[in-house]
Amino acid sequence: MRIAFLDSWLQDAASGSGTAVAIGGLARSLQDQGHQVERLAPLGRWPRSLLLRRLWFNLTLPRRLARGRYDLCIGFDIDGFRVSGRAGVAYACSIKGVLAEEARCERGWPRLMLWSLSRLERLNARRAALVLSTSRYCCERIQADYGVPAERLVVVPEGIDLTLWVPSIESDALAQLDAGREPFTVLCVARQYARKRVTDLLAAFPLVLAQLPQARLVVIGDGPEHGALCQQVAALGIGASVQLLGALASDQQVRAWYQRAAIFCLPSIQEGFGIVFLEAMASGLPVVSTTATAIPEVVPHGQAGLLVPPRDSAALAGAILTLLRDTALQKHCRQFGRDHARRFSWDQVAATFLAAVQRLRS
Repeated sequence: MRIAFLDSWLQDAASGSGTAVAIGGLARSLQDQGHQVERLAPLGRWPRSLLLRRLWFNLTLPRRLARGRYDLCIGFDIDGFRVSGRAGVAYACSIKGVLAEEARCERGWPRLMLWSLSRLERLNARRAALVLSTSRYCCERIQADYGVPAERLVVVPEGIDLTLWVPSIESDALAQLDAGREPFTVLCVARQYARKRVTDLLAAFPLVLAQLPQARLVVIGDGPEHGALCQQVAALGIGASVQLLGALASDQQVRAWYQRAAIFCLPSIQEGFGIVFLEAMASGLPVVSTTATAIPEVVPHGQAGLLVPPRDSAALAGAILTLLRDTALQKHCRQFGRDHARRFSWDQVAATFLAAVQRLRS
């Protein structure tokens, strides 16, 4: 089968975050299974503005699609809204994160931009014969926000390349890796948007340090909130225990931190799925997060980690302290998380994807 992926978002993982990782992973898995996948993306770097570049890509998309012969087109998020329902081939809209929901959690320019784009995403979803999304939560929000009926919605979760995140399948090697971790290091990896609520993690950390002075927090990722987070660290006087590393140069450097840390924490209030949680579990990190949105679907509470109410820094500090102190619970969460992450290997996710789109071709 020849498949066109319509994708105007950033293509590299460092700047495109989870969306770029997910689209690239699915494409590679489908190619490994013998399908041809062509990822149609903006040509060059014009216009310089990402938003304008994405809109120009969609305006020129009908002409580009006319040049190829495809059995299936997948439009991601807003991409394909001009051809959705009229592409001349089987077409599905794939929504990675419901923009209408993300907009409600932001402020200022990011909120306005996300709300505007959500109108195009809604158009894309409403016209498509099939809408794929990453979680039950997302499907429920697409129904509520975009008016897409349930019978046109299918859950296809995100996936993970286990060969990158699981250094060994041998229990002795994994035990040796875990024994060498920094026992009081908490890792956070996220694109710094307001909805990621890293500010709650920073607010929680003085409470952690009051009871566990040797604790350390490492935050990886850049974004609109990065400057404000740096100011918060200074205001709280926790600079000696907290590192805001920004975006790292390579994925290998990020994976190295997953292997060094003791636990992972991201107190997000809005996640359509949360690939970083898969990465943490596959790497053997117990997770601390919140009960918001799709997170409980990805991180089973009490098994892969601990989930607390959103925006509750005191509860967040308590969960972090519990995991840092309870090595038996850490061990249980490491084993469960690694086993749980295997359910999301790309070959399994690709099989779910192919089963979902088969209805368009029957």
